[in-house]
Amino acid sequence: MGNLFSRSDSGEITKPTLTSVHPIEDGAPPPPSPPPPPPATATADAAAEDPAMYRRRYGNYRPSYLSSCNGHGYYGYSRRYPSYSYPRWRPRAWERDRSFFTFLDDERYRNRELNRIHKPRDVVEASAPEVPVEEVPTKLHVKSVDLHIDDNGLNHNTDMYACTSERKGKDGAIKPAELVIRRGQEFTLTVTFDRPYDVKKNDIRLTFNLGDDYKPNKGTTATFNVDETGSKKYKPKKWGASLVSQKGNSLTLSVFAPASTPIGEWEFSVKTIVDVKDGKDLIWQYNHNEDINIIFNPFCKEDWVYMEDKNWLQEVVLNDKGSQYYGNFKRIGARSWFFGQFEDGILDAAFHLVRKGYGYRATPDMANPASVSRIISQLVNAPDDDGVLVGNWSGKYEGGTSPTLWSGSVKILRQYMKTCKPVKYGQCWVFSGVVTAVCRALGLPCRSITNFASAHNTDNDRLSIDELLKTDRNGDQYDDSNDSVWNFHVWNEVWMRRPDLSEDNLWDGWQVIDATPQEYSDGVFCCGPAPVKAIKEGEINVGKDAAFIFAEVNADRVTYVEDPVTGSMVEVNRKTNKVGKCISTHMPSGRAYRGASMRTLNARDEKMERLDVTDMYKYEEDSEKERNIVKRAQRMFRLQHGGTFFDEEDEAADVSVVKDIEIDIEEVDDIFVGNGFEFTVHVTNKGKEAVAIKDVTLAVIYKTYFDTSPGVAGLRKVKDIQLDSNQTETLKVEVDKDRAVANPSGGFNFELKVVATFFHTFHTVSANELFRLRRPDIEVKGPETCSLSESIKVELIFTNPLDVKLTDCKIDIEGGLECVDLDIDNLEVGDIEPRGTWRQTLNMKPLPHPRSSKDRDISISFDSNELPDIIGYYAVEIK
Repeated sequence: MGNLFSRSDSGEITKPTLTSVHPIEDGAPPPPSPPPPPPATATADAAAEDPAMYRRRYGNYRPSYLSSCNGHGYYGYSRRYPSYSYPRWRPRAWERDRSFFTFLDDERYRNRELNRIHKPRDVVEASAPEVPVEEVPTKLHVKSVDLHIDDNGLNHNTDMYACTSERKGKDGAIKPAELVIRRGQEFTLTVTFDRPYDVKKNDIRLTFNLGDDYKPNKGTTATFNVDETGSKKYKPKKWGASLVSQKGNSLTLSVFAPASTPIGEWEFSVKTIVDVKDGKDLIWQYNHNEDINIIFNPFCKEDWVYMEDKNWLQEVVLNDKGSQYYGNFKRIGARSWFFGQFEDGILDAAFHLVRKGYGYRATPDMANPASVSRIISQLVNAPDDDGVLVGNWSGKYEGGTSPTLWSGSVKILRQYMKTCKPVKYGQCWVFSGVVTAVCRALGLPCRSITNFASAHNTDNDRLSIDELLKTDRNGDQYDDSNDSVWNFHVWNEVWMRRPDLSEDNLWDGWQVIDATPQEYSDGVFCCGPAPVKAIKEGEINVGKDAAFIFAEVNADRVTYVEDPVTGSMVEVNRKTNKVGKCISTHMPSGRAYRGASMRTLNARDEKMERLDVTDMYKYEEDSEKERNIVKRAQRMFRLQHGGTFFDEEDEAADVSVVKDIEIDIEEVDDIFVGNGFEFTVHVTNKGKEAVAIKDVTLAVIYKTYFDTSPGVAGLRKVKDIQLDSNQTETLKVEVDKDRAVANPSGGFNFELKVVATFFHTFHTVSANELFRLRRPDIEVKGPETCSLSESIKVELIFTNPLDVKLTDCKIDIEGGLECVDLDIDNLEVGDIEPRGTWRQTLNMKPLPHPRSSKDRDISISFDSNELPDIIGYYAVEIK
């Protein structure tokens, strides 16, 4: 049933009592003085439009507070009828948003051109006539509204949301069930009056409104009559309602919300003719005290986010768990991740971010998935608008949570909503995990994408990743470019039609968005949406930020060396297939991740449930078509940024380069952390003439996955190597176990860089190889099956592989199993002795939601000062 109950201070539910149209919420500021009546002309115009029923009454009102930039409340936009309501169990959405308004005085938010957050210029009372409480029982009035939450949820594939059931909050208070529906479908509600409804006398109209003000014909408001013939013939782009049945004092209605409806929390009211007074119809308006949550509908063909493939629907809309891929393209790792889009409070958070992104104002743009997805990519990061997550790549995480400790999106979003402040800290996979949760909560099909060897182009000179090698006073070379290639980077794809880009569906399908704050886009940190098809075809002007994304997956890596004589930069090397490797996403299994945590060399991808989507982003590397697309994109980029029209590869000076020397680095087997390792390098002269090499430097460099170098783990330099034709010189460099674990904050990533220099030329020959040590997983033991009502024992086991104590140990657990006997949010691990083992047994029980999900899982992350980023996961079938 619709919620017609109020709550006492103790949390108990009390009997319903009638109140004015807008009851004062707890903690609301004192009411201002009532506003003056509207000008006579406005009253006359409105009365002429509806002479039967226009009147206003200003006495005995109870205010609601609106943010309105033009100084008008409800009365400035629509007819308002004598109204009555029942207390709400929580404040309206736009009233809850006021907790986030404090940041709007920040200097950063002034004079913003794009996506500007507007602070209300004034606070105005919505004055509306209201029915005196004692008068309500004398005429036909609404006693209750049944939103048929269970039936509607089942029909709309929304019964998986925890908020669609009555549940207990952390404070112990009971939270009533809420209705969540998908646009483009009918839903049912039953209105019960205090007396029989006479179809011939009591016409009924419904009004649905999104946001804090009522603006007719704005796309965020709909008022329509109920078709009492029961025909159910709706126009695809208009709201409608028809009478399904009448029983006693109750009317059951079918309501249609078109597939173009903006998403959000919709208020609604019921208007009925209750009497005839002075020959005119007397109309009362009942304002319902519960909102209806409307989200995108990928099951509806008329919705722009419609997805035909049922397997992908199950994965990218209905699956609340999955995996994130990381590491490097030769040693891919996988971590399970709990998206948790159906958990209590996550839909609230998603709606809040959308409202915040549009300046806390309802707008028809909230119906456009392309616009909404761009807003999400902006609001999940914090730099511009105090969004969800603060990025931190420093390795120092005091005052927050290390990015490697998060194991899901739910805790992050709940913390953000509770504190009204950005959460510290995140990196790319965390941003992506939160975006996935928010998009799926809103009904927008979304998946996380990992791009290995992901380029980051920082300049507008070239659409390539440049290495600018210059020589310092000591004769050592250094790179003077800010471009970089990350071991991996994680972004998102969202699925939608793009009629805004093409009339022939050319750019429909997956669209890239990225919330990691890397580069500005139209003045703020956001990225996309850009069609994946456009990236593949090199159409860098289609969609948003397509050029930046194209470079991430298909830029050339170009090395320039400073000529010691002229001082000019000379191109000496161009690698066309070193960027955009093994682009990965989770296979559409529709269930918890159960694959391996790391791919061993030459292992099959099926063991990691990994789907390679590289061919969706580019044609076969170095094929004629791929090369032509890259060259065209480079030309377009240079013209767009004021450059000249020429083939970028023609920039290389016509100089002789040492081509006969080849450097080959042997692949190293998988090595676990706690051990040393050795690289073997072969330098071969493939030419017919002998070659004198001045020196060969082998440097094992500590690396971060985002392409910074904190130091050197091993170094060897060999001088004066003479190689005859087809002769090979084998060199080795070793890193002992102590130096191998000396930089844990870098994730035990290394790069072996080999550089050969020659006499009589400044040209060099180089090769590099990425490598990372394997880390042990947390072992998890538990039953394979259980029932929803059953408690099970889950044992966590972790053995320290190092000869040093693990200190400041922390663990994070998220997922569909709750601990019944302790608070896992504050689970203490303590120090773990060298080669020691930690064990913990948890008594856990499956959460009731998502209802139709056939399994529950937990994702586990473990961090310590000496050994961060340890993972574990466990899934159990629900029988």
